[in-house]
Amino acid sequence: MKDNILEIKNLSVGFNIEINNVEKFFYALNSVNLSFERNKIHALAGESGCGKSVLINTILKLLPKNAVIKSGKIVFNNDNILNLKDKEFRKIRGKKISLIPQDPFMSLNPLYTVENQMLEVFSSKTKGNIEKIKWALNEVRIKNIDNVLKSYPHELSGGMKQRVIIAMSLVQDSELILADEPTTALDVSVSNSILNLLLDLKDKGKTIILITHDLSIVSNYCDTTSIMYLGDIVEGANSIELFKKPMHPYTKALLNALPTKRGKKLENIKGQISPITDIIIGCKFHPRCNYEMEICKNQKPELCGADCHLVSCWLYQKK
Repeated sequence: MKDNILEIKNLSVGFNIEINNVEKFFYALNSVNLSFERNKIHALAGESGCGKSVLINTILKLLPKNAVIKSGKIVFNNDNILNLKDKEFRKIRGKKISLIPQDPFMSLNPLYTVENQMLEVFSSKTKGNIEKIKWALNEVRIKNIDNVLKSYPHELSGGMKQRVIIAMSLVQDSELILADEPTTALDVSVSNSILNLLLDLKDKGKTIILITHDLSIVSNYCDTTSIMYLGDIVEGANSIELFKKPMHPYTKALLNALPTKRGKKLENIKGQISPITDIIIGCKFHPRCNYEMEICKNQKPELCGADCHLVSCWLYQKK
């Protein structure tokens, strides 16, 4: 039996949006079901606008005021965190569940040194805090630690800032780390070092959910992969299995768009992802799908299959 640290059950989330002076509700997540095994790196992949960040912000309870959780549970260590009051959840957020944000340049306060900002994660001030901070900075392979502690964010590179943010989660000994496209603002060499750092954290017993739109990094770093499209999980599998035998047309299209052999023409996914305000009947990918059938326009397929490989597509279901 799998030891899951986090389970998302039938989660539906949306936003009240005013259109032509009339407020209407639109879904951003549609009955999402996911489970995340402890001590693994899990990828949540898809184009921008698929709902990945909405899911992460729901887990962190950082949704904007116009967001509404219509249904579902988020079970962390056997507790439904959606039932926790804000005061109770603040004991979890940043401590047991931490975030590595997408933009390291905007995540640190420019007015305070690294040392001052890292000390803020402690609820009480003790002499041992500095030693623990130095330990965490060493764990993320930062050299000249004393100089870094006295530095302001603008004096650090993007990769250094991201390492500092990861060190903050180590200081609090977070069990679950949500990495929201942590390499987007970094160059290739720095990105690889950050991703290798995530592997090190997994070896130290951390569970990581990696949000990404870049499938090229998933196969090398992630144990499992879930593909998301417009608020739906359309495919989920062991990463090796998914890359070896992709099933959903959207997954195939994403993989075909990756640069592989020299001289091979890259394939484009036709059209573009629809805004949240567009209501699509049936399978939400059908307007862009090369395998579109009549049933795809009228009925939404269920996510089904073996536990090791789930897919939501009429190509694999009885009509």
